[in-house]
Amino acid sequence: MPHPMNHQAGPDDDILAGGIAAGSIVLTMDGALPVEFLSPGDRVITRAGARELHSVSARMLAGHPYRIAPGALGHDRPDGAVLMAPGQRVLIRDWRARALYGQDQALVPIERLADGAYVAQARDITGLRIFTLAFGAPAIFYADGLELAAAVRVTATV
Repeated sequence: MPHPMNHQAGPDDDILAGGIAAGSIVLTMDGALPVEFLSPGDRVITRAGARELHSVSARMLAGHPYRIAPGALGHDRPDGAVLMAPGQRVLIRDWRARALYGQDQALVPIERLADGAYVAQARDITGLRIFTLAFGAPAIFYADGLELAAAVRVTATV
């Protein structure tokens, strides 16, 4: 079986939806680390406490990522410009959750938050290396000052 970091998705594979760009800083029990330094078995800080990382997958994004401007999702959220793949779910816990979903908090695909200015598709970027993190169960982890949902597997269709 090919190493997951070099594997290209085929028609019979599961595809990991979402993902964060190389260079994104993830909070772990060993400190804040770039996502590309993480390996299965690392302990990542989540909303439910430290969780063991089951897999890290990397791929080249075929389309354009979304760019979130510093402070676009709250005070220091994110703390710098962040790039992520379409489909990456972000936990929002402010007026946006109430306005969009009538709830105090919601997991929202990044494209639903796009406003064209502070959250927008980065059409100037192509071929971005994207990483997805997966745990044994649903998890919210911390990266670049944001609360992000771990990868969700969706079945590829041809």
